[in-house]
This record gives sequence, C-alpha cells and structure tokens, in this order.
Amino acid sequence: MTILPEQSGAGEEEAAKSNITKPFTAAELSDQDYSRISLILKEQQGFLLDGYKDMCIKRRIAARIRAVGLSCSEPYLDRLEKDPTEQEKLLATLTIHVSHFFRNPSTYAVLEQRVLPELLLRGRNNKSKLRVWSVGCSSGEEPYSIALLCRTLMREGDLLSIIATDLSPKILLTAKRGRFPAERVKEIPAEILNRNFSQDSGCFQLHDPIRQLVRFFRHDILCDPPFYRADLILCRNMLIYFSREQQQQILCTLADTLLPGGYLVLGRAETLVHSCRDFFRCIDPAERIYQRLEDEELSLTPAVPEF
Repeated sequence: MTILPEQSGAGEEEAAKSNITKPFTAAELSDQDYSRISLILKEQQGFLLDGYKDMCIKRRIAARIRAVGLSCSEPYLDRLEKDPTEQEKLLATLTIHVSHFFRNPSTYAVLEQRVLPELLLRGRNNKSKLRVWSVGCSSGEEPYSIALLCRTLMREGDLLSIIATDLSPKILLTAKRGRFPAERVKEIPAEILNRNFSQDSGCFQLHDPIRQLVRFFRHDILCDPPFYRADLILCRNMLIYFSREQQQQILCTLADTLLPGGYLVLGRAETLVHSCRDFFRCIDPAERIYQRLEDEELSLTPAVPEF
C-alpha cells in the first residue's frame, strides 16, 4: 500500500471541481482539521493515519476536497463525518491500488533465479512449506506473480503458502476475483500468460489453481500482529510514506517475522534504517533484497510463533 498521486474524482465531481473559484491547498488544512479527519477515519473506517508523513496525506486530502467542489475544509469535514461513502472515497484517494504483474522484472529475475529455488530446496529438505507474505498487496498482482513463479519452479510434493494483506477490504475483494485489464498483465511472459489466464472482453481471468495458492486478509502492519513466520516477505513501495520511526517499527516487525535465512524485498526507493540493519545481510543492493541473519548471529529470541 502506498499513497496516490494527486487526482480528482470523476463525473459529477469533475463538474463540481470546475466551479471552484479558489482551489483548496494542503497548506490551508490546519492541524486541528487534520486531527479531526484522522479521528473520523479511525473511528468509522478503522484506518490509522498515525505514522504517515503528514504532508503526503494533506496533499491527498486537499485533492479530495477540490474533487467535491469545495474551497475550504469545514464543510468537507461535516460531510465526511456523516457520509460513509465519502469516507470510502477519501480512503481510495489515500491508498493506491494500481500495480501490474512482475513490476520491476529484474527483481523477479533475482527471485526466480536465486531466492525461490533456494527456499524451495530448503522446504524439501525440511519437509516444510515455503511461506510467503506480500505486505500491502493491493489488487493482488504481486502475490499472484510470486505464485506464478513458484508454480514453474515447484516439484511434486513441494508445499506453498502465500498470505497477501492490505488495508482496504474493497481492494482485497477485487484481488480475490483475479480478473485484470490488459495493461496489468503486459509484463507476464507469453507462455505463462497463455497457460494461466483466460481472456474475456478485454480482461484476463487468472485460473483457479493459481488463485487458490494465495489467501487475502485485511491487515494493518503498524498495529496488527503477523500471521506466521515467513521465508519470504515482500514489502515494496510502502515504507517511503511512513516516518523514520514507523519505518523502523515495521522493519523490526518484519525481521522478527522472517525465519532465519529468510528474505526481505523492499522497493527500489527504500532501504533498511537504523538498528534494523543489524538483522540482515544485503543480497542484492540494486533490487533491495536482504537476508535475515541466523538467530545465533543475533542472539535474539523470535517474537512471532510458528504457524
């Protein structure tokens, strides 16, 4: 989950926007109004703004206020408090759900050639599942991409469990359907695309054997406990929108969640911060792939129980 670029609504909201004489800006959103919006979203939608960089959020709130045709915050806050539909629209503006399969193909190349074969072999030797967690999975392209890669690499008897989490129940329902427009699948190799998707009315439907490899859950990385200890965690293009302190909190949670020798993949604009570096060795600096150190190297007791 990341933050959307500034954008307006559609249809009647575009018409309303055209009538604004003085466009509302983020600088006009007071700390008091920001706190009130934060409270509304927390109490009525279960969404916590704590930890996000304030100006990123304020710019998106301002974009939403402009989209509904208002030039000040007071009437918008009154509307937001009473209108669940507007709360959902604001959340959609704050969280991005635009992705595509095999985003940053070079990252997936390293996963396919090095990381996944090693983890699958480890699972065979230990007679255990390969456990993957996709954090901020959006509409499912990332975890499904991992499922497609694993399917090509797995042997008979290999076990796989993929958990994918996001804040938005609505986008998770979209992810579960496994239906994608053409622009989302353009990075998939033709052989994999033809074998695992059916085309219908310009969209591509993912076949059930791949869909069933991924389980989707609503989860807030800042306050909810992890589901299980994992061999591979993907947390890409999300940390950059959090404060430094919250980045460290998230990375420490992920370090505790990873099994010794497990792998963490961040976005290309992200990196380990502060003491979190002590948990990992860097495997591929360009692709932001890190391996968790063994427990004896850390003298730490894992904080997350086995699944």
